[in-house]
Amino acid sequence: MYDENPAVLIVGGGLAGLSSAVFLAARDVPVVLVEKHAGTMVHPRARSINPRSVELFDQFGLVPKVQEHRSYSSRPGGLLFRGETLAGMEVFRSPLDPPSTVGRVTPQPWAPIDQDKLETVLRERAEELGADIRFATELVSFEQDEEGVTALVRDRVSGAEKTVRAGHLIAADGNRSPVRTALGIGLHGRGLIGSTMTLVFEADLSEPLRGRQLGVCHLDRPVTGTVLLQHDGERRWVFSMPYRPEDGETLADFDDERCVALVREAIGVPDLEVAIVPQLSDGTKVLGYELAARVADRFREGRVLLVGDAAHVMPPTGAFGASTGLADAHNLAWKLAAVHHKEAGPALLDTYDAERRPVAELTVAQALLQMERRTKAPDGKPGGGQGGKPGPDAGRPAAAEG
Repeated sequence: MYDENPAVLIVGGGLAGLSSAVFLAARDVPVVLVEKHAGTMVHPRARSINPRSVELFDQFGLVPKVQEHRSYSSRPGGLLFRGETLAGMEVFRSPLDPPSTVGRVTPQPWAPIDQDKLETVLRERAEELGADIRFATELVSFEQDEEGVTALVRDRVSGAEKTVRAGHLIAADGNRSPVRTALGIGLHGRGLIGSTMTLVFEADLSEPLRGRQLGVCHLDRPVTGTVLLQHDGERRWVFSMPYRPEDGETLADFDDERCVALVREAIGVPDLEVAIVPQLSDGTKVLGYELAARVADRFREGRVLLVGDAAHVMPPTGAFGASTGLADAHNLAWKLAAVHHKEAGPALLDTYDAERRPVAELTVAQALLQMERRTKAPDGKPGGGQGGKPGPDAGRPAAAEG
């Protein structure tokens, strides 16, 4: 009746989904993961994971690979600074150093690794452990009963469809989570703060950098709230700026010509040679992100459980988002494994929502607080994430706030 019968079906191949696959496969739980995109993204997104996440990865032999793929932002001397343009005068500067107190509570350090590199590491490890990872495969529909979840999945290349019967489904399908929506699970919190367009470009910035090692740069051109980050620290960079879909602006408005002009304005070099780099395998160059603060009203609905951005979304300040999702995945995986191997009853899964939702709510509140402190203008008014002089804690590992 069913084409496949894994113990767990994971929907979403980002950090939370791939980590869930690693944590489950390592505990001998049969896993199928489906991700609608054809491959991982070029954009670095999260730039750092915290010491607790490194502790979790250490349990599964991941730390050597994580260290091997340390990002450019890990080099000593990185700076957070602000100015009108990159070539212009600075109005604020702070070192990007990790907290000095970390060594007192754990032997593990912060791990500066870009999300695109970390996802590759996780995918390889999950497959080594026996997880079935399928990109370019989408969830078409699902329904659950007291015994499990029945899902229809489709290969987006061949069009072939399969029926998968799993004991549980993990929704790791992002902040807009179609699975969460289908379940009717609501959200609470501050909500939408703003929208950002982002792209990756290649250019020689040696002259406007003037010997500085770029970590995070907040700029007032083309608009206040523009951010510039390093990608490889040599020729590839990440650019983002606020845009206003509520006023009818769309990502389609940002063609190559406009993007090049925006980058040149931010850098302050009108004739800068700029090449816009595709971020997805289908050639997509410009992506949009919501800056928001939300938590799902519940993290479990029967045999479906939410992790990562499907369960909570927060501002990037403080580098909390990725690591909170990883902790979700770890907490849920050992419980699912215990239930699968009949070492515990199904009621153990009730503790997932009870334990992780309060953590998410506290963490979202902390990320909002740090955002307000870092963007507070000299007149004392919050900049709402759209610029303003960074607050006194801006030198913490904010390279992750890209």
